[in-house]
Amino acid sequence: MSQGSDHASAPEIGGAAAGGILAGGLLGALAGHYFCEEAPVAPPPPPPAAPPPPPPARRKIETLRGPQFDFDKSHLSADGKQHVQHAVQVLADAPTAVIIVEGYTDSIGSDAYNLRLSERRAQAVRDYLIELGIKPSRITTKGYGKARPVASNETKEGRAENRRVEILAE
Repeated sequence: MSQGSDHASAPEIGGAAAGGILAGGLLGALAGHYFCEEAPVAPPPPPPAAPPPPPPARRKIETLRGPQFDFDKSHLSADGKQHVQHAVQVLADAPTAVIIVEGYTDSIGSDAYNLRLSERRAQAVRDYLIELGIKPSRITTKGYGKARPVASNETKEGRAENRRVEILAE
C-alpha cells in the first residue's frame, strides 16, 4: 500500500492475487489428489469351489441267498460257489472296479451274534473271490447282521431270503 492512501496499488493487488491463485491452486490440487484418488480395489473373491463329484454308483453284481447259506452257517454251498463264479465273470469286464461284499442274516439270534455271522459270510465270499483270481486289494467286506432285510422274517422263506451276501461293484 502507498503512504497516505487507504487503497492498495495495482502491483500490490496483482501480487496478492497471484499468491492467492497459487495457494488456491496448490490446495485444490492436494485436495483433488486426496479426495479423488481411487481407493485400491480388492480383488474379486475366488469363484466358489466346484461341488465334489458324486460317489461312484454301486452296481449289484450278484446276490447269494437262500440255499447258498444254511441257517447259522457261513460256508458257501456248491450253488453259492456257482453264483460267485458268475460274479467273477461279470467283474472281468471291470478290472479296476472296487468290490464290496455285504453280508446279512435273518432275525433269529442276538444282534451281536448275527453281526458276526454276517461278517463271516461276507468273508467267505471274499475268500472265494480271491481264490478265483480277484486281487484282495479290490475287495472290502461289511456285515450288517439282521439290518436291512429284503423279506419278512415272519416266515421260513423270508428268513431264507434274508440270509444273503450281496456282491457290489463301484
